[in-house]
Amino acid sequence: MVDNNLLSITSVPIKVEINIRKGEMRNPNAGDPDKSLKMNIQTKHGELKIHSEPPKINIDTYAARSSMGYGNYTDGDLIKRKANDGISIAYQGTAKIVGEGDQLARGVSPAEIAAQNNKAGQTIQTIMDFLPKEGADITFEDGVLNINYDAGDVNIDWENTQATPFEFIPGKVEFNVTQLPKVEIEYLGDPIYVPPQSDPNYVPKVDVHG
Repeated sequence: MVDNNLLSITSVPIKVEINIRKGEMRNPNAGDPDKSLKMNIQTKHGELKIHSEPPKINIDTYAARSSMGYGNYTDGDLIKRKANDGISIAYQGTAKIVGEGDQLARGVSPAEIAAQNNKAGQTIQTIMDFLPKEGADITFEDGVLNINYDAGDVNIDWENTQATPFEFIPGKVEFNVTQLPKVEIEYLGDPIYVPPQSDPNYVPKVDVHG
């Protein structure tokens, strides 16, 4: 507002309202279960597979058995054979003890009997007959550990994609002018009369120089 004592000038600005409506995608069949868009989700769970085999020790005694004359024997047959040999040796030992007793009865001294038993080669050879000439073949196989992991999968299938139309509603902007701009001028002084004599309060000027 401008005030020059006699005039009051007021400027009124314009007022504008702006209304904005956003655009949107709309499915007119959203309420129809037969036409609405559907999504099927199939999930394959992950899987962990672990396969393990323990270490193995293989013992091949064929060479040891062959050195003793039992190459074609199985382990079971060899055990039976050695058991029978042990029984035979036990019988021989028993017979030997009986024979030594007979010698003692006939007056043979114990020293002479001991000398007979300690002849070189007899005792050692008897022991060596029970020992293999070759050792067993021992091999080692490492163990196995396999770990397989399947991370699984997720499949998503959409239905009614062709039968599901979408309607696009464009946005809109509205401008409403609620107040026009204007300038208001107000006169603040007394009324102006033309001619001046029409003013009820008019006082003629007196010429004092007349």
